[in-house]
Amino acid sequence: MKKMIAIVLCIILTLTMIGCSGGAAGTDTADADTQTENAAGDQTEDAAGESETSGADESGTEDAAADNAVSEAVSTDPVKLGVIFYSKDDSLGQLVYSYLNYAAEVIDNLEIQWVFGSYDAASQVADAENLIAAGVDGIMCLTLDDLAMQQIANLCNENEVYFQVMFRMPSEEETKAVLDTYEYYVGYAIEDTENTSYETVRIMADRGIEKIGVGGNTHSATSTLRMNGMEKGCEDFNIEVLAQFDLGNDVSSIQSDVQNILDSYSDVEAIWLMSGSLGIADITVNTLKAHQDATGKTVGVVTFDTFEGMAAAFEDDILWGAVGGQAPLCLQAFAALYNAVDGHPLSDEKVELLFPFLVLTDSEDLDLFEQYYNNTEVQIYDEELIKSMLYRYNPDVSLDLLKDLSASYSMDWIKEEINSRN
Repeated sequence: MKKMIAIVLCIILTLTMIGCSGGAAGTDTADADTQTENAAGDQTEDAAGESETSGADESGTEDAAADNAVSEAVSTDPVKLGVIFYSKDDSLGQLVYSYLNYAAEVIDNLEIQWVFGSYDAASQVADAENLIAAGVDGIMCLTLDDLAMQQIANLCNENEVYFQVMFRMPSEEETKAVLDTYEYYVGYAIEDTENTSYETVRIMADRGIEKIGVGGNTHSATSTLRMNGMEKGCEDFNIEVLAQFDLGNDVSSIQSDVQNILDSYSDVEAIWLMSGSLGIADITVNTLKAHQDATGKTVGVVTFDTFEGMAAAFEDDILWGAVGGQAPLCLQAFAALYNAVDGHPLSDEKVELLFPFLVLTDSEDLDLFEQYYNNTEVQIYDEELIKSMLYRYNPDVSLDLLKDLSASYSMDWIKEEINSRN
């Protein structure tokens, strides 16, 4: 159909040029965000980017007119993507929401429909069904588990809708094997978790730490990778794990778990947390601060996830490392999905992208983090950078380009990138 439209437009433009000197008028449209609720009661939003088309120049050749006609036919056919995310209210959710909506503003044919607030596999599958019914061409999702991942992938494959996983990966080889059989499953993008976890142990080793307590679990692929990195780091740096407590959604026992380690092991020197979300890091820091005030002894903490009380914790020398800064990963996942939908997949194989974290180790790091990263007014990936990842604007784009861009990501790179625009 697109080819037929292009041919018709080409003929019309050619006849117009032969018969008279009239030119084609350009159009410029922009859709406002809309917000509705889907049948399941989840929050759904659309974010549509601007679309701009232009006609042939009066003095152009017939070939130029044909090229412009084809360009017009393509650019007016929107790519509609659905995004399933747990929330847009916490730090990560706010940034992901900001980054992808900005992409919708600067890409001429992109429309995004959001769904928030689903916390189990069945609800996420229902979200995907609703998005497919709404006519999306592709779906991005932070899936909650392998069951949701596999069921959504199967649903998308049956309906010829592309599917990209972000911030997660299959936790079981069996799941991965099934996903790899689906034509419309693009792949996953996930944080470089295991290597980062290893580096957090190095932070403690550099301080001469030899004995620690650990808060963690192996409930998901991500948590397992974090624990694996920690264990390998402890082995390589000769750090002994004295005790371990389980981290879950119920944080009511965190204070007593940390206090029990402090009371039971007088030689414990630090606490390593697989996750600091849901208030876990704040509770741990407060417990260690009370211990510091009562005994004069400082037991430090290194944690995944950033949190509100970091400035004071760094000042008190209780916080030795905090891991975050992964939100731009969503744009890498988006690029893989968009290129596939647009007919130019980045690879013949399933895409597997690793994105680095930012590791904060002092107040100076935190100041830069708050200024450049933890700020929805700042777009770390600007229009030029986003378009460089898409075949529509950069025919030389490749999977290696995305990987190289990820590898360069650091606080220094962010600062340099943003300052270079001024």
